[in-house]
Amino acid sequence: MPGFLRRLVREPLVQFMVLGAVIFAVHAATTPSVSKERLIEVTPAVRQSIVDAFKASHEGREPGADELAKLVDLWLLNEITFREALAQGLDKGDEMIRDRITHKMRLLIFNGVDVNEPTRAELSAWYEKRRAAYDIPDLVSFIAVPFTGADAEAQSRAVLDEIRAGTEPEDVQLRALIFGQRPRQTLEPSFGKAFVDQIVAGPSGEWRVLSSDAGWYVVRLDSFVPGRRVELDEVSSQVAQAWKDERRRVLAIAATRDLGKAYVIRRDDAPAGGNP
Repeated sequence: MPGFLRRLVREPLVQFMVLGAVIFAVHAATTPSVSKERLIEVTPAVRQSIVDAFKASHEGREPGADELAKLVDLWLLNEITFREALAQGLDKGDEMIRDRITHKMRLLIFNGVDVNEPTRAELSAWYEKRRAAYDIPDLVSFIAVPFTGADAEAQSRAVLDEIRAGTEPEDVQLRALIFGQRPRQTLEPSFGKAFVDQIVAGPSGEWRVLSSDAGWYVVRLDSFVPGRRVELDEVSSQVAQAWKDERRRVLAIAATRDLGKAYVIRRDDAPAGGNP
């Protein structure tokens, strides 16, 4: 019998099983027991689903390392919110739809946050950083007939002569682009600042030939309404509400992170989608 045991101990399979048992025992002794409800794992499958969703909304582009880290954090916030909703029984009497009960929990957290009225200094500093959303922009109305290609300038000047003579062909009228009451800054990315400046500076009602970043145009300015700065006192009530909404969102996110302290979060840092 002792000889049999000695031979059995020397078997590689038996040695492997013994080693595995030792490793399992050490892991069990050093790793605290965590219930399934209190464990949140960012598995490779989860990371890959986050990458796939990003690619689907960004024309196939892979998220960078920083972008992926932020997306994983957002997933964790959503998962914590969802778990807390389940813990509070918000799924009872409702369909088991993740988005719905997560939204319920978000509303509870959001509405449970107390926000004080902003001081004048806080409101003023907040407003100055965002005044572009409140100032009234320059509004431009014009018509433009586009021309591209090697002889675009010559074509545009020939059509200008026809328009002035009232003999332009119908296809020119059909190609005309009409821009009505457009904020000046929204035009510059497409046409370039120099082009928009020339339109605004020119006389209204007169056809001209102008070049832009996108090509040559025969244009006519119909109207230009200068914008103006809006002072805080003119929009103080809506600015105060926007300030409180933003502050409430910040505090709600912080409250959600505090709830997350009750969970054990494990991240799999293996690359997903080819990113580190």
